[in-house]
Amino acid sequence: RDTRPRALGMGGDVGACAGGDAGDASVAVDLDVDALVAAATDPDPATQAERLKAWMGSGTSMLDLRAEKDFETRRFEGAVNIPFEDLDGRLHELPPRGTPLAVLLRQPDGPDDGATFEAQLRVFAADFKSRPWRVESAFVPDPIQSASGSDSLFLGIAQSAGVGVVSGAEPRNARGRLWEPSDAVARWLPRIERATRGGAAAATAEGVKNVLVDLGCGAGRDAVFAALRGWHVLALDSDAKGLARCAKLAETHGVASNVRGVRVDLNKKTPAEVCEMGARFAADVTGTTGRDAPAISTNRNRSNARLTFLAVRYMNRPLVRALPSLLPAGAFVCWFHFMRGAERTAVGRPNKARDLIEAGEMRVSFERAREKRWEVLCDGVTVIPDGRPVSEFVAARAVDAETG
Repeated sequence: RDTRPRALGMGGDVGACAGGDAGDASVAVDLDVDALVAAATDPDPATQAERLKAWMGSGTSMLDLRAEKDFETRRFEGAVNIPFEDLDGRLHELPPRGTPLAVLLRQPDGPDDGATFEAQLRVFAADFKSRPWRVESAFVPDPIQSASGSDSLFLGIAQSAGVGVVSGAEPRNARGRLWEPSDAVARWLPRIERATRGGAAAATAEGVKNVLVDLGCGAGRDAVFAALRGWHVLALDSDAKGLARCAKLAETHGVASNVRGVRVDLNKKTPAEVCEMGARFAADVTGTTGRDAPAISTNRNRSNARLTFLAVRYMNRPLVRALPSLLPAGAFVCWFHFMRGAERTAVGRPNKARDLIEAGEMRVSFERAREKRWEVLCDGVTVIPDGRPVSEFVAARAVDAETG
């Protein structure tokens, strides 16, 4: 008999909740920089036209390393611009390492420019993780070396290949992206949206605003992904550099007004203080104060905010154990972190008991708060490509579970 939990309004059976996470995927081969440059600089227009056709037909994303002004002058439709000079600080905006990628290189500015084609591609060969990105093809703006300053790849070759060229500034909120959120986040946020705007929550769904508290937000991919979907996000982290990257990513995609970054050491805050930060943010978002705010002291939620607490590869055991009794009615908890067994993989990290989730640990914490009417929607395990097990835990508190 199938005893796996089924969630009301969550789009079917969520017992089979585990999925892949390509975030750490890699390839076993080295990046052949010389071969990529040789192909990109082949001066034969017909050869370059065939290469462009092959790229377009492959569906592979393109990263354009030229300056923003050149990108706005002319670009291939769907390409994503990160100027080479900015790339070192924006590696978190690249796709997972196992994802095929095409790169349009910046034309070096004279013989003294150290950013040669080879130097640009070596950035993708390896970094501190010693794993290359999967660059499958490279292009240069003027492979036939026509008149100085001419973009022959766009002006003639693209037309021959039937590849569209566009121009003009992109609206920030319509910009393409190469980066991906965590796989579990990409799957669960839409389910939560459906639950808060329909299904079991339909009676109270009118005007609902989804509010995400991202615990240990890092560079902000999950936070910005949520904001792009219309969520209001409180991004919490102790790392100033990570928060700055989160803010920049939100600005790049035109959702800065939906993401509030706060530098805070969550390990030095009590669970009640952390939950109160989320409640106050939700009150700011909805313009509710006083008795209508989603207050943790009464577990009530008369506002139209629905709180979701998210943790991705972050552990805070006191907070985990306290959340079921602190969060208001209608709240969700999504906790995706390394489990016991990660220490026995080739990566070997994390390796301390305090940093690892035990099997069933999350479920026990929420089942103990049965009177709060929590439903465990998913208590599964994901194995990421490097072999480490990651928890996939999601729980929801009934909308009408108000007390006091």
